[in-house]
Amino acid sequence: MPVFRIAIASPLRRLFDYSPPPDLPLEQLTKLRPGIRVQVPFGARQVAGILVEVSEKSEVAPKKLRAALHLIDQTPIISESLLQLCRWAAVYYKHPLGEILAAALPTRLRRGEAHSPITDTWWQLTIDGKGLPAGALRRAPRQARLLELLQQRGSVAAAELPELGISAAVARQVRDKGLAETVEHCPPIEQASCHPGLALNEEQALAVKAVGSAPHQFGCFLLNGVTGSGKTEVYLQLIERTLSAGRQALILIPEIGLTPQTLARFQRRFSAHIVVLHSGLTDLARLQAWDAARSGRAHIVLGTRSAIFTSLRNPGLIVVDEEHDTSFKQQEGFRYSARDLAVKRAQLENIPIILGSATPSLESLGNALAGRYTHLRLRERANASTLPEFETLDIRRQLLEGGMSAALLQAIGQELKSGNQVLLFLNRRGFAPTL
Repeated sequence: MPVFRIAIASPLRRLFDYSPPPDLPLEQLTKLRPGIRVQVPFGARQVAGILVEVSEKSEVAPKKLRAALHLIDQTPIISESLLQLCRWAAVYYKHPLGEILAAALPTRLRRGEAHSPITDTWWQLTIDGKGLPAGALRRAPRQARLLELLQQRGSVAAAELPELGISAAVARQVRDKGLAETVEHCPPIEQASCHPGLALNEEQALAVKAVGSAPHQFGCFLLNGVTGSGKTEVYLQLIERTLSAGRQALILIPEIGLTPQTLARFQRRFSAHIVVLHSGLTDLARLQAWDAARSGRAHIVLGTRSAIFTSLRNPGLIVVDEEHDTSFKQQEGFRYSARDLAVKRAQLENIPIILGSATPSLESLGNALAGRYTHLRLRERANASTLPEFETLDIRRQLLEGGMSAALLQAIGQELKSGNQVLLFLNRRGFAPTL
């Protein structure tokens, strides 16, 4: 009898062995794949665990093995590569695999709720409705309008009715007459398109060429560009290539606060399905975004650190913007670095990854200098804009006024006379006696 090895969200760093559900047909047992959820008894509770492997033997005596209750899923909801990533993270970060896998799922799925693909509601004619002649229902103009649309198109999405001037109440009236009905369809995977991008300078073009030269193999690229050098344009053009190849892009940003402006820029550039994943979403919104990414309907996934665990149907590129930012490190519960997991995931998926920053972390610089990462530099600002000037003053032997040198006071005065503002950074917080 095969043994189910199940990962359960608990502080114990081990898998738990169960015998298969008693009513599971043998032919279904042979088709099981890791990554499905299984309802199992755990102490006095019933919990949802993840099937990690099916083994031929167990350290627990067969008579003492408890039977799993039932399969929640028929197909894996966690892909093979994502399961590999979680197993690697469990060893690397010394954390229970069950808790890591739980973190990779939306809350509703973590609780064991059944999952079916997100569908859209469409209206279509019934057999009676198809038999009506053109111009029927003239006494009810809005119902006649819906009937005419359905006769012309065959079906209309329920979400589209308000834009067409037809309320849900009107549609129900047509349904009550037996002329129309609703059906559920999985949204189709549409082709993404991109609006023209900006002209690249020489360094940007070399960066795009370096990353794009091997789109279907792993490579880690440290994009080290000064502020305003056009790193985002490099991202966008590489994402365009990824979408053109029918693959998905995962973009990690450090803070939720950056999401609206980043999303707006992506929406201006791409005619594509873009989903956002961060801790501020409701359970339903997170599930819908997760389902769109997993099914492949979402072309671009934009999120904070937890988005690294998002299931993707056909990943093609990972971007970690501001890779040095400490927000990519989870500091409680399961402690991990999303940047490091992103590099490992790109390796497992065999796709390129870009780590972008104006001030790269010492770890990434070290990897670039050692030749493990490809170091791409953007030394000039885009659009011929100039870099700010820096001047270091040695004030140890100068006469200071309130802690400020004569040169600093003169520079401040010049800016104020020009109608500009001045920002001073002081080396004290709170009580500052010299100020």
